[in-house]
Amino acid sequence: MHNKSSPDLRWLVLALTSACHFSVVGQEVNDQSQPPSTFQPQPVGTSSPGSSQSGTPYMGTSALAASSLNAREYGSAGPGFSVWGPFSIDPHVFYSFTYASGLEALPTVSSSTAINTVSPGLLLQIGSHWTLDYVPRLTFYSNPLFHNTTDQNVVLKGRTTYGDWTLSLLQSYINTTDPLVETGTQVEQDVYATAINANWQMNDHLSLQLGLNQNFRDAQVFSDLHEWQTSDWIRYQFERQLGVAFGVTAGYDELSLGPSMPFERVEVGLNFRPGNKLSLNLVGGIEDRQFVQASAPSLMTPIFSAIAGYQILDGTSFTFAGERTVTPSFFGNEVNVLTSATGSVRQHIVGTVYFSVVGGYVLESFTTILPGAMPPSGSSPSTTAPLTEARSDSRKSLKFSLSATLHTRLNASIFYLLSDNASNQANFSYSGNQVGLLLDYRF
Repeated sequence: MHNKSSPDLRWLVLALTSACHFSVVGQEVNDQSQPPSTFQPQPVGTSSPGSSQSGTPYMGTSALAASSLNAREYGSAGPGFSVWGPFSIDPHVFYSFTYASGLEALPTVSSSTAINTVSPGLLLQIGSHWTLDYVPRLTFYSNPLFHNTTDQNVVLKGRTTYGDWTLSLLQSYINTTDPLVETGTQVEQDVYATAINANWQMNDHLSLQLGLNQNFRDAQVFSDLHEWQTSDWIRYQFERQLGVAFGVTAGYDELSLGPSMPFERVEVGLNFRPGNKLSLNLVGGIEDRQFVQASAPSLMTPIFSAIAGYQILDGTSFTFAGERTVTPSFFGNEVNVLTSATGSVRQHIVGTVYFSVVGGYVLESFTTILPGAMPPSGSSPSTTAPLTEARSDSRKSLKFSLSATLHTRLNASIFYLLSDNASNQANFSYSGNQVGLLLDYRF
């Protein structure tokens, strides 16, 4: 495990950046004020069986279809309750009931369980620049093979402008204990994420976006991760309908189990909106990941992310999302390449009632970076042993849901999920279904 004094350093960094009055731009895909949201789309729900991931790829894929940490980011329903001066609060509460079969408490042990989750939260708004959201999550399983948990989610965001610059900060802490597809077990994680962005609007068409990220993951008996990266983009928006971008990323992953991994990415992006019905965001490029280990070659991987939306008819919309990411595995000396595709149809029924169908397919390979046998001396100029695939999973999911806004503050939905994970390591294969109810109330 890493030195536990490191969180103190992270909070020191947060305090210093806070003193500089940075602020944050939201992470939503549709936020057009931030170039990364245009040219680095983050498809929601592409890699988990019917739900979004627990935050980011390095946190793994939650096996639960209903999780408050996987739900959309909370948004205020109004001005909130004034507390004092610039401070106001917005209470909110999330509740879900799920009955799941085929859920893995341990690899090869598929179980059925009822799950009750309660998440009372509080959004504190500080003036016009800062928000602090705190959401505890209490989860209760009927099956004793799973242990009940009290998880935490804290997000501090801020945003300000200075001339042609938009400056932003996000600091979050997540403690979660979801069952993960990758491990076939419940995994307790403590994750600290810091993101600082500066966007310079040089003229009506040209903009520059600079970003710094720090992500720390502590994951029980599995591999811990310390990641630092910078991602910089230049964008040219020809007109509202068309824009292009070019970006470079450099980063460093330090692992508690296995070698450290420097990596670089070069990407190009396109956004295309020919009218009110169609929108398209594409990013593609290449990642070169090295391993601090003499006999392991680098891993060169084509990467991409894409979101396409089409308004077929009034009240009927179609969305497609795809993504390929490379991330260090929870298992030591492994790296995961995850390719996912999701298609969804959302149909307006009547009033505020909507019906949706979401289908997903995921391929995930686990590549070992342990050196193999070296070639005989003098037989080849090569001094590296090839990387090998230790495990390969393919996941399919189909989710049906019916949702409604019962009044301005209460959203409700019911869902049914079918999921299947086929693995060449039988311990991680499963097939199951989930049915549940979700309630989200904003005071």
